Amino acid sequence: MKLLLAASACACLIAGAASAQTFDYNWTPAGTLAPTPPAPTFLMFAGAGDLYEVQSSQLVLETTQNPDIRRFAQMMVEHHTKTTRDAAAAAMRAGMTAPTPMLDAPKMAMLASLQKYDGVERDRLYLAQQMMAHKEALGLMKTYAETGDTPELKAAAQATVMIVQSHLSMVERLMR
Repeated sequence: MKLLLAASACACLIAGAASAQTFDYNWTPAGTLAPTPPAPTFLMFAGAGDLYEVQSSQLVLETTQNPDIRRFAQMMVEHHTKTTRDAAAAAMRAGMTAPTPMLDAPKMAMLASLQKYDGVERDRLYLAQQMMAHKEALGLMKTYAETGDTPELKAAAQATVMIVQSHLSMVERLMR
């Protein structure tokens, strides 16, 4: 079972790398994205990440018996719904319309993997995916907060950095 979970995680990482290359973006050793995406692309990436967080957390809530994972998943739904709203509001203040969030291929594959399991197996895969997804989100938010092209979105990204960092800490504790 551990081998299967590791294989699923690797497949998601490979799919994620392929997706990033499609957009000509690469992750730096510092965990940021290069080059900095323009505002519309940033909104697309951020929306996909938030949507994955909400949907994967709703899925794990269907089967988890672990009260700590249940609390974390409920918080993910609340926080990532809010960060989507915050990004859309920042886009509006900048005179833009945020695109409707859509899952990219790697995130669809991650959800499909979660759907194949339930109980403890789903919980373990969920946490592994949460670690990867939050590291990716943190890189995106840090990059845009530091070097983005739209001040309103830079501010929203900076506010989201703190949220994502706290989520990463929680996932690390849950994985112990």
